[in-house]
Amino acid sequence: MTLEDFVRDHDREVFGERSSGSHSPSRLSLLRRASPQVKLKIVNSFDSIAELHRHLDSLDITDTNRLRPQWDTYFMTLADLASQRSNCMKRRVGAILVRENRIVATGYNGTPRGVKNCNEGGCGHCNQTSLTDGTECLCLHAEENALLEAGRDRVGANATMYCNTCPCLKCTIKIIQSGVKRVVYNLSYKVDEASAQLFQEAGVDIFRHVPPPEP
Repeated sequence: MTLEDFVRDHDREVFGERSSGSHSPSRLSLLRRASPQVKLKIVNSFDSIAELHRHLDSLDITDTNRLRPQWDTYFMTLADLASQRSNCMKRRVGAILVRENRIVATGYNGTPRGVKNCNEGGCGHCNQTSLTDGTECLCLHAEENALLEAGRDRVGANATMYCNTCPCLKCTIKIIQSGVKRVVYNLSYKVDEASAQLFQEAGVDIFRHVPPPEP
């Protein structure tokens, strides 16, 4: 298809203009199928050909990054795609963990595994209009999720976390997300009740174990 044929068919498709020459339904069909895939649209509203050419030059249409994106563009696009999986009521964020141009893990912000989604009321902090009651946010950040997912294989399916002090709420969230199934602690902490409630919701067993005093 020549440029002239393309312009003629495009005008016929968009404006319904009748043009001299043969009408090619097959070409029009191809044009209709291709239209939704167009990523760059140029409206020629310029007063002169010179202005149009300057605009085209500024777009750098022949940049190879348009056809095959560089690594930073590629991974940033994937991070944006990952953010669409977020269920957070405040903001959608995505992260991609990469080593030597290979994806190690992906992450997006939201409540920890096994806990009700943020957009279903799982995080009181994100779902309230006033933040004056001190409610802590339960949502993991996208970066945290990516780092935790990278280590899930090492944690395994039935890992136990031993802490001499009951985990705080933020550590509780990360422990749940990393796949730990059992937590054992000794000393109490000010948010014991909140941590225990979240562990229970996520299906993680938590026990207090006080070692016998030394003789």
